[in-house]
Amino acid sequence: MKKALIIINETHSMMDEQKSIIEERYQKYEVLKVPSQGWDIDEMIDKIFKLHDKACEEGIDIIFISPIPLMIRELTEMAMCPRGTGKKRYGVKLFHNDRREKKELPDGRIISVVAQTGWQLV
Repeated sequence: MKKALIIINETHSMMDEQKSIIEERYQKYEVLKVPSQGWDIDEMIDKIFKLHDKACEEGIDIIFISPIPLMIRELTEMAMCPRGTGKKRYGVKLFHNDRREKKELPDGRIISVVAQTGWQLV
């Protein structure tokens, strides 16, 4: 049974298409909510080692919906060389969307925002 751990800021929400992709690829997933103010570097490093150990033991994929560059870099490197013998490799994945939609703000400015559809888990 393929499992995933989703990392998302508590102020963000999973878009319908993202949730659909996850439910299609994984039988089970859990969510790790990042506090709105984030973590400091020491907290991130602590989380990185705990997540790495969990991913190795359970063979889960770690999916970032809210990008945290330090954690993405470290977990990607660690996923290639699991610590200890008998550890499982795991994937570090991100949601990517090339599509943008134009949106007019109340003051008349037009901005581009990420589209609701077109998401890919890479």
